[in-house]
Amino acid sequence: MDKLSTDSNSMHADGAIKRGVDSAGVSLHDGIEKVADPARAAVERVSTVAHQTVDKLAMGASRAADKWSDQTRWVAEAPSKALETSRSWVQERPMEAVGIAVALGFVLGRLTSR
Repeated sequence: MDKLSTDSNSMHADGAIKRGVDSAGVSLHDGIEKVADPARAAVERVSTVAHQTVDKLAMGASRAADKWSDQTRWVAEAPSKALETSRSWVQERPMEAVGIAVALGFVLGRLTSR
């Protein structure tokens, strides 16, 4: 064999090795993608469900806080509303108010005297 044919065979062998390595690399990348794609999809689904759960919890907590705030406001305003309602009732029916006050005084006096 002459030097030219040996160099040609060597180059041919080098090219075949390079193609084989490139092909193996492509195959490995394809294999990785085949495994990674379902994993990405699963992670995306879990992430979506987790975000939806957090949103639902936050919405529920917000509603509970609003309800608590409304009830607290109602309790805080109740005495002043009761006083205003009583005041207007006494102004509209002064004689009935005096009669009720006397009756309550009599009942409380009897209860505390025993």
